[in-house]
Amino acid sequence: MQFMLMINEDESPYAGEGGAALLEATLAGHMKLAEDLVAAGIPFSGERLKPASTATTVRSDNGTVTLHDGPFAETHEELGGFYIIDVPGLDEAIEWAKRIPVPKGAVEVRPVWQMGPES
Repeated sequence: MQFMLMINEDESPYAGEGGAALLEATLAGHMKLAEDLVAAGIPFSGERLKPASTATTVRSDNGTVTLHDGPFAETHEELGGFYIIDVPGLDEAIEWAKRIPVPKGAVEVRPVWQMGPES
């Protein structure tokens, strides 16, 4: 079963004093997690996203489409990256999500709804 592990974090700690060292340690944690997933034989993919300031949101409301700079959210936490993992169930997905290095934020675990005739 596939799960998306969405990394929602506050980007501000990376910009402050010690931000470069924090970013380096966080990236090292992600590399270690990827090594552990490979060692455990867990199929996965994932990507890091550019900062939220580079985002454009396309919003639709009953046929009216508008564009907005940045993410369309009223929060300090933004989607910073994700993993898609293939594990037997939710409990295993949660255990892997707990290992994702997030200095300040959250990881949302959500099952992937496979598209196709069985959907």
